[in-house]
Amino acid sequence: MQGRVAVLKAYGGEFELREYPVPDPEPGAILIRLSRAGVCGSDLHIWRGEMKEIYGPLPRDLTFGHEMCGRVARLGTGVSVDSSGQPLHEGDRVAFVYFFPCGRCPVCLRGEMGSCPRKGRANRVAGTPPYFNNAYGDYYYLRPGAAVFRIPDEISDDIATPANCALAQVLYGLTRAGLRQGDTAVIQGAGGLGLNAVAVARDMGADRVIVLDRVAARLELARAFGADHALSLVDLATPERRIEAVMDLTEGFGADVVADFVGYPEVVPEGLRMLRGGGCYLEVGSIAPGNVFSYDATALVRGNARLVATSNYSPWALAQALAFVRRNLGRFPFERLVSHVFPLARITEAFQQADWMQRGGDGLRISRAALSMTD
Repeated sequence: MQGRVAVLKAYGGEFELREYPVPDPEPGAILIRLSRAGVCGSDLHIWRGEMKEIYGPLPRDLTFGHEMCGRVARLGTGVSVDSSGQPLHEGDRVAFVYFFPCGRCPVCLRGEMGSCPRKGRANRVAGTPPYFNNAYGDYYYLRPGAAVFRIPDEISDDIATPANCALAQVLYGLTRAGLRQGDTAVIQGAGGLGLNAVAVARDMGADRVIVLDRVAARLELARAFGADHALSLVDLATPERRIEAVMDLTEGFGADVVADFVGYPEVVPEGLRMLRGGGCYLEVGSIAPGNVFSYDATALVRGNARLVATSNYSPWALAQALAFVRRNLGRFPFERLVSHVFPLARITEAFQQADWMQRGGDGLRISRAALSMTD
C-alpha cells in the first residue's frame, strides 16, 4: 500500500505529491490515517523561505507540517490505551503531540517537557523511513511513547486540528506566564494563536482582555471569543497611541500579562511598555530566526518585569486543550477559526490562500486554511 506526502519544490512555490510505502507500526507505535492538517503561521515562514538558516538555501526534499488529527489505522503491539488511559482502537479519532520529549532529563523531570533539550522532532527530508513524519500526507507514523489522546465525538476535525499547536501552545504559555483570575491580559495579534489566547484568557478568569490587530474582521472575531476591547492598529497608528490606549483602559497601571502572538520584533518593546509593575511579558509568536529587538534593560529592572518565552508545551497541555474545547463548544465560535478547506492535491493553493489571508487579504478573512486528506 502506498500513501502520499507533499514535498516543497521551491520556497514560495509549488508542492509535489510523492508516494511512499505505508509502514506497519513497530511495537508501541501507531499508524494514523490523517483527516485534517492545518496551515500554521510557522509553516508559512518555512514555505516563504524565511527559515533558510534551518532548512537550507533550497528546500531539497523538504516536507513539513505539524497541526493535524486523524484516525488510528493500525496499533503497534502493546498499545491499547491513549495517554490518559482511555481504551484505544483502530478507527478512533486522535490528536497527538508532534515532538518527542525524552521524559527522563532534569528538564523533563521538572515538568518542563516542552523545553526538553533532548526532544526529538520529525525528520523533514522526504523519503526518510518511516516516510510519514509530518502533517502534509495521507498518514502519520507516531513513534513509540508519544503522547496521544482520543478526540471527543462532539469535536469536529476542523476544530480538533489546531489543538496540538495553537491551542495547546497558548494554554501552556499563559499558564507559565501566571495569568490569574481578575487579571488584565493584552493580546498582540488576533490570528489563530491570538484568538485562541483570547478564549483561554477568558476561561482562566481574566477580568479584562484587550486585543490589538490591524484587520477589522479579526478584531470582530476576537470580540466573539471574549475580548472586552479590540484596538485597531489602523485607528491607533503609532506605538505611543497604542500604549496610551492600554494605559487608559487599565487606569494607568498597565496589564498583568502582555502576550505576543504576532511574531514581528517591533511589537516586543511596545508590549513591554504596556505592562504593569511586576507584570509578565509572554513571547510566543517569534519563530523565524533574526527577530531582534532593542530595549532598555534598566526599564525591565525598575519595572520588576518578568519575561517568559514558550516553544512547544508539556503533553498535559494537549489533553487540557481538548477538554477546554469540549466544555466551551457553545461558548466560543471555534468553527470560525478555519475559513478554507482544500484537498491535499491542492496544497499549493492552500498555502497561497493562507499567505494572502495572513497579509491582510481582502480584510474579510482570518489567516487559517486547512487540508482535508479525505477529499
